[in-house]
Amino acid sequence: MFRTVLVSSLSVLALAAGASAQDGQFRVGVGYEAADFDGANFDTVVARGSYDFTRYLGVEGQLNIGLGDESVTVGAVTGDVSLDYVAGVFGVVRPFSNENGSVFLRAGYTTTEGEASAAGLSFSADDQAWAYGVGGEYYFDARNGVRVDYTRYDYDDGGEADFYGISYVRRIGG
Repeated sequence: MFRTVLVSSLSVLALAAGASAQDGQFRVGVGYEAADFDGANFDTVVARGSYDFTRYLGVEGQLNIGLGDESVTVGAVTGDVSLDYVAGVFGVVRPFSNENGSVFLRAGYTTTEGEASAAGLSFSADDQAWAYGVGGEYYFDARNGVRVDYTRYDYDDGGEADFYGISYVRRIGG
């Protein structure tokens, strides 16, 4: 009897989850973001995936990969600094949204890893940050669009970073 109730309950949950997923909307995107870490500037490629539970509420994950090194001088020593990656998860609110686009606010938590080398020495470091931002999306047709956004990162070690980006966005389902 218990097995029958368990299997029946799981079947109902699976059907409900499938119906709910049809109401939601997935998005994927790839683009460029410029990052400013207190004066050290980096170019990154960003990949992002998101899911909207409703027209106004969703979640997204993103991964930034750094492109190249930045030369930094501290005192009389010059070294190279690179941004390896930034990965984060965000909650998204879309107070203004329709079929052609949206304006959104987002907040989340991220982790960052970078490397530095100078005078034959090198080391890597990582840090976590609370991040919050604003942006907008505009769709050229039912599936393809462009996104612009700004996100501020407040790191646990007291540092700050600003990311400015533009991305291609593709709607999937929904």
